[in-house]
Amino acid sequence: MALFSFLGAIQQVTGSCYLIETHAGARVLLECGMQQGRRKDEAGNRANFPFDPQTLDAVVLSHAHIDHSGLLPRLTAAGFKGPVHVTTATGELLELMLLDSANLQEKDTEWENRWRARLGKPPITPLYTVADTERMLKQRRPHDYGEPFEAAPGVQVTFHDAGHILGSAIVQLDVEDFGRTRRLVFSGDLGNSCSPLMHAPTVLQQADVVLMESTYGNRDHR
Repeated sequence: MALFSFLGAIQQVTGSCYLIETHAGARVLLECGMQQGRRKDEAGNRANFPFDPQTLDAVVLSHAHIDHSGLLPRLTAAGFKGPVHVTTATGELLELMLLDSANLQEKDTEWENRWRARLGKPPITPLYTVADTERMLKQRRPHDYGEPFEAAPGVQVTFHDAGHILGSAIVQLDVEDFGRTRRLVFSGDLGNSCSPLMHAPTVLQQADVVLMESTYGNRDHR
């Protein structure tokens, strides 16, 4: 089986990020979320990525919430130049949410630097900028539900309706490694019973590995 590394939302409930690597050399990042909440958690957003962004073939995103997508502009600024695979609706929401996030980053940094200047402290830079975000948005590749596509050699992806927010997806990955294809299903955030716009999540009947989302709810899920 391909190597599956848990890089975010470990012992906390935000910052979803997982890396899939095959023996043949394919490298696909699933989610690229921002850590949110306490100041010490948010400081982790400035840490170096635990991989070289330039070596990634692609990013696959389940939905547009910031705890799943919020570091994408920083990933691009760090050298990632590949496609960001999303559903059509997620691609549209990303433009709204990430540009808003970038504006907040810039304005918060401006305020912080005024305070730091009065205390004689060195200035800081934004986590990412509007320009970083605009570059990242050009890397979006939209797909419909049920439309298989190749994210990297030997890694086929299909999005299914997760019923969480507009465009949210259960991510089905059919990964070929060592001459065998195995199916990994990532649930993403599932369901939203409060919204009449959302459908019930798609039920997938066959999978070799199931990864259930457990980064939502602002508490430790032990």
